[in-house]
Amino acid sequence: MTIIKQRAVTEKGHQRNLRAYINDDRKVLLRDSQNMEECADLKRWASYMEATRKTFGHDKAARRIRDKKTGELKQAKNTIMYHQILGFNPDECDINGGKLSPEDCMRYAKEYAEKFYPNQEVVFALHNEYCKEDKTHRYAVHMVINRSDLSNGKRLAEGLSKTAKVERAKRIREMDGKWELKQVERDERNSTVHKKQPSKVEKEIEGRGGKSYKKNLRELCRIAAERAGNIYEYREMLEGWGVDTQFRKGKLYVTDKDNNRYSFSLAKLDADLNQNGLENRFLDNVGAAIEAKGAAVLAERAAEKAERERIASLKERYLASIKRSYIDYRKMAHQMKGTKLEEFPKLKFKRPPEEIAGDQDVKRTMLAYWRGGDELRVKMASEVPYTRKPKGSGAAGGSSSQPSRAQQSIEKGSRETERKADR
Repeated sequence: MTIIKQRAVTEKGHQRNLRAYINDDRKVLLRDSQNMEECADLKRWASYMEATRKTFGHDKAARRIRDKKTGELKQAKNTIMYHQILGFNPDECDINGGKLSPEDCMRYAKEYAEKFYPNQEVVFALHNEYCKEDKTHRYAVHMVINRSDLSNGKRLAEGLSKTAKVERAKRIREMDGKWELKQVERDERNSTVHKKQPSKVEKEIEGRGGKSYKKNLRELCRIAAERAGNIYEYREMLEGWGVDTQFRKGKLYVTDKDNNRYSFSLAKLDADLNQNGLENRFLDNVGAAIEAKGAAVLAERAAEKAERERIASLKERYLASIKRSYIDYRKMAHQMKGTKLEEFPKLKFKRPPEEIAGDQDVKRTMLAYWRGGDELRVKMASEVPYTRKPKGSGAAGGSSSQPSRAQQSIEKGSRETERKADR
C-alpha cells in the first residue's frame, strides 16, 4: 500500500526549507502542478501561492487563542499550506523490479489531487528516496497544497487531525485497489525488500569479518517454509537441520543448536514467516504438491497412451510389411514355376521389433504367411518328393490323377492365404 503523510506548514522557516527541498534539481526526477497555469516559473511557486492567500485574506490566522500563562488573547498559528507525501511501496517501483515508473507515480499523485483537492493550488515533485539503513530505494511524490480554495475563497479544512489522517489512509487504500497495488497488513512492514535486509547487529558482525549465524538461521527457516505442508513437517524439517523449535505463549521460537545462547521469535526473525505467513506458505505448498502430483499422473497416463499408440502403429506397419513380402513372394513363385524344389527359395520376413515380437497376433499372422509360402513353394516347384503315396496308386513312384488330402490341404491353405493377402 502507498503510504501517505502530511505536515502542516505554519512558519516561514518551515516554508523556506520546504521550498529549497522541492526546488532542488539534484533530487527531483519529475515536476508538475495543478491550478498553477499563470505561474511562469514553477520554482517560484511559494510566492505565487502567497499572493493567492493574500487575495483571500488567508495570510493571517482566522482565530485567536488565549495564552495559558498570561490569559491574554493572541493570534493562533496560521497554517498556510500542507506538505503531503505519497511514498510508494519499494516492491512496486521499477527500480526494484516493480511495475511503477516515475511517470506512473506522478499520474497517481495528480489523480489523487484532482479527486480530493480539485480547487487547490498544488505543486508536485517526485524524488527517488534512499534508506541508508536498508539500502532500499523507492519513489515518493511530495505535494505542496495551498490552503486557499479557489472556488469559494475559504480555507481548506479537513476536521480533526486524527480523523483526517484516517480519511486520507482510506482514500489511498481505495486508489491502490483501483491501481491494483499491494495492500499493507496490520503490523507488517511495507516492503519485502526491506524485510530481506540484515539487522543492525548482523551488519556489525559482518563488518568485523564474521558471519552471522542468525542470517543462516533465517535462511533455513525460509527454505523449510517453502517445502513443508504443515507446522509439524516444518518443525520436523528444522529439527533435522539442527534448529530447535518451541512454542511460547502462542509464538514459535527457533534456536540454532550450535549457537543456543539466544532464541529468536520466528515472526521477528522474518516478518514473512508470522502465523498467517506460514499458514499461507503451507497452503501454497500443499496446493503445489497436489498440482504436481496431478500433473505427474496426467503425464504418466499420456505417456502410457502414447506408448500404446506407438506399439499399435509399430505392429500395424510390421503386419503390412510382411503382407507385402508375401505378395512379392507369390509373384516370384509364379515366375519361378517349375524350378526344382531344392533351388526354390523360401518365404522370409524381417525380424519383428522387440516390442511386438511376443504379440500373439503377430505370431499367428507370421505363421499363416509362412505356411502359405511353403504350400505355394511346393505347388510351384518341380521334383517334389512325397513321403506318402496316394491310395490306389500303381507301381512305386507312380501317382494318382486325384491330389492327395495333404495336397488338397496345402492348396486350400494357399488359396485362403492368397485371398487374405489380396484383401
